[in-house]
Amino acid sequence: MPPNAARDLAEPRNISMQPVPVNRCPRTSLAFLSFVSSLFLSTLLPVPGVFAAGRSTGALAEEIVVTARRQAQPAHEVGSAISVFTRDDIITRGARFVPELLREVPGTAVNRTAGIGGLTQVRLRGSEANHTLVLIDGIEVNDPAFGSEFNFAPLATGAADRIEVLRGPQSALYGSDAIGGVIAVRSPRPAPGEHLLHLDAAAGTRGTAALQASGGVATSRLAAWVSLDRYRTAGISASPLGGEKDGFNTTTTHASAWWQPVDTVSAHVVLRQTEGRSEEDSQDFDFPVTSLQGLVVDSANVTDARHRYALGEVKGDFLDGAWQPRLAWSLTDTANRFLDAGLQTAASGGERNRLEADNTFHLDTPALRHDLTVGVQREWLAFHNRSTDLPDANQDRKDRQSSLIAEYGLAILDTVWTSVAYRRDNNHRFDDATTVRATAAWRVTSNVRVHASYGEGVVNPGFFELYGFLPDSFSGNPELKPERSNGADVGVELSLLENRLRLDTTVFRARLHDEIVTRFDLASFTFTPENLNGSSAREGVELSLTASISANTTLTGSYTRLDARDQEGLRETRRPGNTASLDLNRRFGQGRGNLNLGIVHNGRQKDLEFIFATPEDRVALDGYTLVNIAVSYNFTPVLSGYLRAENLLDTRYHELFGYRSPGRSLTIGVRYQPAGRE
Repeated sequence: MPPNAARDLAEPRNISMQPVPVNRCPRTSLAFLSFVSSLFLSTLLPVPGVFAAGRSTGALAEEIVVTARRQAQPAHEVGSAISVFTRDDIITRGARFVPELLREVPGTAVNRTAGIGGLTQVRLRGSEANHTLVLIDGIEVNDPAFGSEFNFAPLATGAADRIEVLRGPQSALYGSDAIGGVIAVRSPRPAPGEHLLHLDAAAGTRGTAALQASGGVATSRLAAWVSLDRYRTAGISASPLGGEKDGFNTTTTHASAWWQPVDTVSAHVVLRQTEGRSEEDSQDFDFPVTSLQGLVVDSANVTDARHRYALGEVKGDFLDGAWQPRLAWSLTDTANRFLDAGLQTAASGGERNRLEADNTFHLDTPALRHDLTVGVQREWLAFHNRSTDLPDANQDRKDRQSSLIAEYGLAILDTVWTSVAYRRDNNHRFDDATTVRATAAWRVTSNVRVHASYGEGVVNPGFFELYGFLPDSFSGNPELKPERSNGADVGVELSLLENRLRLDTTVFRARLHDEIVTRFDLASFTFTPENLNGSSAREGVELSLTASISANTTLTGSYTRLDARDQEGLRETRRPGNTASLDLNRRFGQGRGNLNLGIVHNGRQKDLEFIFATPEDRVALDGYTLVNIAVSYNFTPVLSGYLRAENLLDTRYHELFGYRSPGRSLTIGVRYQPAGRE
């Protein structure tokens, strides 16, 4: 993590800048939006009414989710709040990177420095950015060298077959870093006898070029799948004051293999690497006070990153499924180099090795279904930091932790589903921690389902926070305590119109204790993290809607009202009070074409400002609304073309104080897929 990024993204306090106008929509953009809306309405004209009586429109499909309990189960049995994106959702929206999809998830806020490739943070239900645990094919990919935070910027969709977003504290199941929730990305697995091939090439504005290629094959005993995802763009200038563009390029390779030597034993191996380069602008911290102090200005900063991940897993299935043992090892290995004007100034890296062993037991009776999972984990963490100019910043650190996990699930008459989880963490650096989680779902009637959950979370301080990385600007605090959280939610889901309309309302509340914040000491001119006394509150309501309007038309939407405040009652930064999304998808031309319209709204939010010439330490960022459209058409059964427009209205807005955001962009591409599966 470069020094500039640490200052730019320091979680709260003290920062300021002149207001920048936002949300200006030219008349030509409004006219174009009117045309697009008319096009959508014309595709709906054959349907005499939105939910026409007596017309067969198709019920909504039942999702099978894995993340909620680390085992597959129908979504209606899950007590926690969870959202799912399938491969079809990814394709129809034309999303190139996962954060584009996450903006549609209830309770989720996405912040990005400038254009694509800028540091991208995700906050769930008002939690901090490093409180979101990210899994790719079961591998924890949060960066050990970046305060356990995950930079979502290079997370491409090419290797994503399914994305699940589990909201609320989940440490009892997943350990540290899961206070806000868990985001799990899973790659495809070919079915026996299936041959997969997917080629996708695109070009767009700002010198953008993208390539996705993947393929897989499977027999009754073996399966393999590989993927390549490349993307580059000239980008925009992150600084509103300059014109020098900040480019970005990234390449992700992913390979998975499955082997089932006998009916009762299977093995799974995953290898993944992401590497790339992002050009960055920095904030001006020259003193004495200048007219540019605290503002983002053009600079020659570059970050080179190379992250590698691996998984080896063996599973058993014995006694007709009554006993399912599992043994797994995973690796996260990150390396980051920071350059200024082509010369390396610093470097950091981290490594996480994790060994897991668990056993799941199932017992079914006519009225009850029981399952019990008991497991242990052993985790080793390593960190290194290097500075060209500051020898005191050079350091190597290690940490380790052992954990005991247990979860019991009970299903009663296929009407009530409950689960209770317990975790005990033994860390050699911090006090031992115990976390629990409980969930329940009750199908009151065929149309009404009630769900509820309670969970506890813990986040250990990261290496940067404990030991610092640049002694002259960011000093560590080895006395930091882990952050702790407890939260609960309860919701009601309604299935109406023969399960063609699904509405869910969830109320949530959480408390964060011993919150870690970064303070600035003017005397020493350094940043230092510290724990706050007391607790900060996060509470709100999430609404979601899914509708099958017709056999060819679907509508999804979400709205979240969030109130996140610190111990002093001030609104937490970068957490908008209101967020909303609406996605309308229509297939046309006898299924050969697809039209997708997406609208995302991000309400007003607070951010920090670092200008000592002004009395303020916070600034309000105006809300904004983004409109995206994606159109595709199958010219032949194996060849299709598509067009995607992002920020269709060319709205000017700011996701972070002082950083410019991109205007309208267009992408055109072709897709070749002879296997017929997306």
